[in-house]
Amino acid sequence: MAVFTQVSLEDARDYLRAYDIGELVHLEGIEEGVSNTNFKVETTTGLYALTLFEAATPVDDLPWFMDYTLYLDRKGYPAPGPALKRDGSSLGEINGKPCALIKWLPGRWPRNPDERHAASAGEYLAKLHLIGGDFAQYRENSMGPQVWPHLIARCEPRAESSPRAQAILAEFREELDFLQARWPADLPSGAIHADYFTDNVLMNDDGQVTGVIDYYYACTDFFAYDLAVALNAWGFTPGGQAQPSMIAAFVNAYHATRPLSDAEIAALPLFARGSAVRFTLTRLYDLLNHDPSWVVKPKDPEAFYRRLDYHRGITDGRAYFG
Repeated sequence: MAVFTQVSLEDARDYLRAYDIGELVHLEGIEEGVSNTNFKVETTTGLYALTLFEAATPVDDLPWFMDYTLYLDRKGYPAPGPALKRDGSSLGEINGKPCALIKWLPGRWPRNPDERHAASAGEYLAKLHLIGGDFAQYRENSMGPQVWPHLIARCEPRAESSPRAQAILAEFREELDFLQARWPADLPSGAIHADYFTDNVLMNDDGQVTGVIDYYYACTDFFAYDLAVALNAWGFTPGGQAQPSMIAAFVNAYHATRPLSDAEIAALPLFARGSAVRFTLTRLYDLLNHDPSWVVKPKDPEAFYRRLDYHRGITDGRAYFG
């Protein structure tokens, strides 16, 4: 359940008076996501999503996220750009929580994606980089290689009681030495999504992308790294088994829309390994620190560990193309 902070009809009406969007007709909690509070808002002029940003989302970065999605929206990309108040601002506050009213996007994320979905998603990730890559504002990747040693360190206290967790952390210390010694310094870069998972890409019944949501890890980084994150999301089963045909469908559609340089292709195995390490560590931390009374079930870190094992066997990035 993604409604952590309650919002009454009167709360919503009071807040919406700052906008020129008509009168509130309906307010409904959205049971999607795990970190922010979300509501579907219907007014006499249309549909919106009202998001209250909980503690997991860095407040200081919210203007960057709003400006980036507004930039994408105004250039024709299906991003949830924020509605602007009469004073031109995009952020507000409800019940002590920062919030934003954003564009409602149609479609649903694919529960059982196939190659058609993967190709459509690959095309739209490339379009995201082409359309929004020149967004002028800068935000450092808060989950980039420079913080991976910290991710290991924060797992260590609870790992003492888990031999498997200890083994993963010991292995990853060596893996990080390998990755950081080889991480590129100069590849095409710009604003990226950094969390382009299946549940952040909305599609219609024909498998065509209708919206890309949840930009709260978006940052400035290498485009090829963003592609590697997406391949780890779209190219494997939930349990972490590789689906080469899905990987090929995604990367070929991306390359047809935004051709990758030889250097980017060469970096893909390294970036995919790094992405697998990053998501293994965040899921391992969630598992080690999980309270059984919580409604949200932690995701299995082993699923991303298996992805890492697969990418270690790829020595030439062209292998991802099938």
